[in-house]
Amino acid sequence: MKPLRRLLMLVLLLALAPLARAGISSASGRDLQVELVTYGPGRVYWERFGHVAIILRDTRSGEAISFNYGVFDFDTHDFFLKFIRGHMLYSMDAEYAGPEVTSYIDAGRAVRIEKLAFTPAQASALRDFLLWNDLPQHRQYRYDYFDDNCATRVRDALNRALGGAIQAQTQQPATGRTFRSQSERMLAHDLPLMLLVDLGLGPRADRPLTLWQDSFLPVTLSDLLQRVRVPDGHGGTQPLVTSSRLIYAGDVSAPPPAPPALRWPLLGIGAAWAALLLWGARARAGAVARWAGASAAGLYALLGGMAGVLMLALWTLTAHRAAWANANLLQFDPALLLLLWPLLRGIGTRRAPRRWTCYLALLLAALSVLGLLTRLAPWMVQANLHWILFALPLNLAVAWTLWRPRAAR
Repeated sequence: MKPLRRLLMLVLLLALAPLARAGISSASGRDLQVELVTYGPGRVYWERFGHVAIILRDTRSGEAISFNYGVFDFDTHDFFLKFIRGHMLYSMDAEYAGPEVTSYIDAGRAVRIEKLAFTPAQASALRDFLLWNDLPQHRQYRYDYFDDNCATRVRDALNRALGGAIQAQTQQPATGRTFRSQSERMLAHDLPLMLLVDLGLGPRADRPLTLWQDSFLPVTLSDLLQRVRVPDGHGGTQPLVTSSRLIYAGDVSAPPPAPPALRWPLLGIGAAWAALLLWGARARAGAVARWAGASAAGLYALLGGMAGVLMLALWTLTAHRAAWANANLLQFDPALLLLLWPLLRGIGTRRAPRRWTCYLALLLAALSVLGLLTRLAPWMVQANLHWILFALPLNLAVAWTLWRPRAAR
């Protein structure tokens, strides 16, 4: 019996050997299922835009690998300097899909999985490209928030395997959507961060998007693929997305459908701030009023000047193209910092300002008015009226505050 048992064991091992070796890397295209997994926004600021990955599933062996392009490392040498300069290196990674999906569910993030209609040849081509892309010499790439991120890399990989079908069917306008409006919408639950990002974005963020460009966001990429049709092998077409399952709804608040309205709130804040400044600069203002006015003026000069320095640095010293040529520099000029001490001294102690400070304040007010007038120009596409409405009353108030005591002499 022992020889027979050994023979049976050998036959069993030989039968199981192909299955043991089977998996994504060696699976036939007929056994590969392509899926898109979309993760909702998280609680941490870098998770606000969501995430997306490709899952390749070997239906024969059961192996499922998630390929995603959103890996970065805080321990990278000079990480924050590279982040500020726009020289961030992200990389691709491949992990078992089950544990990865579970980790997002544990973090409270929504998870949706969509099966995609790939032919065996297309599935094999996608698998081969992803495995090539995951090699150490190929997996890193220069990250760009809008043009080259975790979602656009997934989109491009799918589009490549489908022979350009996604891009060909998504060139129509994404009505009313821009990089700015989509960014504001996704950051709406983190108001300080949203305002900072909005202030730093230049005119490139306000160009109308096509559906293809709008898929820089994971959730819009998922929506985009619902529109795409591919050949069904019988002379007709079929939807690219064959099924969609919401695995987990998540417990993180979903972003609003539209960005928040900023014009009237910022106008109200700017006008009230300017009124406080002017109240303290009155000829007969008491000590409390002078202290309040000086504080309001000094705080605006400090914050406005620092904002100008930041915007100028983003334009001249970094690779963040979406921040270049920012028209908000006409409202928040770095030269405001030069008026910090003259405003504090002039309002707080009633000392007459020097002539150069008066001319500088007048120049900055004129630039602020110019910024408002340029909004009428057809070539001005930057959506920054809300910041003009905020800063213009303050810049005019600063100019009047410094000129009034000199004009009264």
